[in-house]
Amino acid sequence: MKKAIIVLLSSLLFNYAYSQNENETTTVLFLGNSYTYYNDGLDQVFKLVANSLGHEVETISNSPGGYTLENHCSNSTSLSYIQSREWDYVVLQEQSQMPAFLPSQVAAETYPFATILCDSIHNNSICTTPIFFMTWGRENGDTDNCPYYPPICTYDGMQWRLRQSYVEMAESNNGIVSPVGMVWKSIRDNHPEIGLYQSDESHPTDKGTYIAACTFYASIFHESPVGADYPDEVSADIATIIQNTAWDIVNDSLDIWRIDTTTLRVDFEPTYPIKSFSAYFENYTENADSCLWDFGDSSSEWQYPVWDHLYDMMEHQYLIEDEYEICLNAYKDCQLKNICKIRYIFASDITKTNKSGINIYPNPIRNGIIQIENQIGKEYCIYSIEGKLVLKSYFTSNIIDVSKLKNGVYTIVIDRKSYKVII
Repeated sequence: MKKAIIVLLSSLLFNYAYSQNENETTTVLFLGNSYTYYNDGLDQVFKLVANSLGHEVETISNSPGGYTLENHCSNSTSLSYIQSREWDYVVLQEQSQMPAFLPSQVAAETYPFATILCDSIHNNSICTTPIFFMTWGRENGDTDNCPYYPPICTYDGMQWRLRQSYVEMAESNNGIVSPVGMVWKSIRDNHPEIGLYQSDESHPTDKGTYIAACTFYASIFHESPVGADYPDEVSADIATIIQNTAWDIVNDSLDIWRIDTTTLRVDFEPTYPIKSFSAYFENYTENADSCLWDFGDSSSEWQYPVWDHLYDMMEHQYLIEDEYEICLNAYKDCQLKNICKIRYIFASDITKTNKSGINIYPNPIRNGIIQIENQIGKEYCIYSIEGKLVLKSYFTSNIIDVSKLKNGVYTIVIDRKSYKVII
């Protein structure tokens, strides 16, 4: 009777959960040119929109006039900004005409530098998402380059080429698209009374910059910007039109923009079958790529979805009857959500076995080298003690170079089995 009471009290009094990714600051670096810095800066208008809707954001922008992606590849400020922290997003904006040029010219003069920048971004943090700023066509097409490539002689033709090029850059570099240009086109087509261009028929008015800010908000937070604050130069009626259009365009073509809106959810519940000394855990997690159980007795185990993010029952055998803090870590790409529950567990009379079968040496690691035999060609992932993915690759030899990792406890995952190492 006493044990039953303890279990009940544990269920009622000691449940708690927390999410690493909720209520945190979203960090965004903008690398562009005058399209980005006009009207007090797109990054600042984006911050205005996000803050007014309850999201804390930090932004930095480096946007010299006329800059190309190639210029950013060799700009010391851009490169130092990329390396200054682990950004959530880095925005990349090419010079306004170049992505609309002939496909072979774009392939030679734009795509390679998008890749160089994305490599720099991912080398700094594999969890940073490059987000490509699809710009808008010029008001009457690209008259300067029209003789050389007729499709861009009109606004519609130029806009279509911009759309194609930015989507291709995102697809090739594991990024997403903020379809500012398509929101711009919808408003231009349906609300021609709203002035979007400066007198040069190229740069944005305050309304144009607000289009970009609302589109970035919808693309990053997967939420409608309706109800957001707006600059003094934008009226309430126009702001509402822009907010609704941004949400409609982003939400209508999520696959094309490569925006994943599935929400990572994590939960579990222990069960206690009659006449059994083992503990069983129902995993109610949704949309996770993998889960790591911490059973509270210095043991852990990875679990992977069987199909459509459904999980088998997890069984664990405890040797000592006691109260344990059981935690479940759920991972989706670089996201982590965690829930912990305190439960009273009955003793088990079954001896634990060693599941390793892989010899990892030395452990603790010396000289920054891990040696693991007979794993050539297999994928490995290394996670920090906080559950953050810090290294992912394939075995090309019997060693892993971890000399760049800080000292601490890490988990190596090979063939869905996890191994603790000390560096």
